[in-house]
Amino acid sequence: FLEAGFAQSITQFTSKEFASLRFNTSGALTGDPAALSRLRSLLAQSNRYYCSMAAVLTVALSIGGYWFFSSKSSHGVPWHIPWFVVCFTSGLGFLLTPYWAFLVGCNRVAQVATYRFWATLVGFTVTATGLILGFGIYVVVYGALFNLVFPIVYLTTRWRKLLLQVLRPPGKYIISWREDIWGFQWRIALTWMSRYFLESGIAPLAFQISGPLMAGKIGMTFQVVRMIGGISNTWTATKIPYWGALAAGNRWEELEFSWRSAARRNVLLTFIGLLAFVVAFPLLNSIWPTASNRFLAITDIAYFSVGWFFYSFWLVSMHYTRALRQEPYTFLHVAVGLVFLSGCLLLYKNFGDSTIPLIFCLVHIVPAYIAVRLRGNIRNSLLVQKSDTYHE
Repeated sequence: FLEAGFAQSITQFTSKEFASLRFNTSGALTGDPAALSRLRSLLAQSNRYYCSMAAVLTVALSIGGYWFFSSKSSHGVPWHIPWFVVCFTSGLGFLLTPYWAFLVGCNRVAQVATYRFWATLVGFTVTATGLILGFGIYVVVYGALFNLVFPIVYLTTRWRKLLLQVLRPPGKYIISWREDIWGFQWRIALTWMSRYFLESGIAPLAFQISGPLMAGKIGMTFQVVRMIGGISNTWTATKIPYWGALAAGNRWEELEFSWRSAARRNVLLTFIGLLAFVVAFPLLNSIWPTASNRFLAITDIAYFSVGWFFYSFWLVSMHYTRALRQEPYTFLHVAVGLVFLSGCLLLYKNFGDSTIPLIFCLVHIVPAYIAVRLRGNIRNSLLVQKSDTYHE
């Protein structure tokens, strides 16, 4: 929530400057000194923002979480130490966010994706091993420490020369937050914060209205749906810097062809993955009922899956517009977030534990159509501008 989508802005503005730079054999940047100076300026401003927000994050999570969980029955679970460890490591890990966005903007998408794959795999192994060995809630402590140490080791070993280069003081060419970034950033921020209630905020919301047991089931189910959508999402999200370069070169036909191809794969893989989850769940229930009891009923799984499928149309359209440094969906995100939150709170008495999955499904159907139409309107307006420029 506090990150406010600033990483997306860092990626977009980094990709713009990186067009005048390249990596040498040692892993450092060479090329236009002015572009390199602006990148240093961008990172310097980013670090100041993230340092401030990391302090706010740590304190707010610690105090707010202590108050929130203390008001609930802990059922004898010693949650205090694990919670404060998570708060502290989350604050420190938050400081690394601009560096991942910077690497993606420098077209190191494959390298970042490879790292995240191994980090996820090893992190899952650490957590699963801890659960099997009976560490209970203290598994969270080991997972939090791993999620902090592993990326620090990776960045300081794999990208040491690059970091030493870009963390130097900028030269005379600097980026102005007000003039260069703010016009795009405030829209990203509103979008990002409103999505909190539709993704990261689902488990706390379920905790509040349904209790810890149902919150665990909702959180587990939604994370699987989100993971499937996230895997499919890589087909378009990883191409945003590339599409930005095509747009900068007025290569609109190539951009449209590339986007349509990637968007079709994204939506198709989302459909196949979510359908497989829904179909395979009864099999899991018959083979391993203890594990399946940690998930919602199959109807609620279907609600979440259908909702995310419609959201995938929205995502691929948003990736296209962000490549052009446009954010036309800001107020649509805000409206959907508010409708989702108010709907869950008001209708819980009517629909019970199925409220959150059902509302999540319903609030994404119409916005999917609107998002696709908005992308088409932006594309058509750009083609008209290109045609007018050609005739002039």
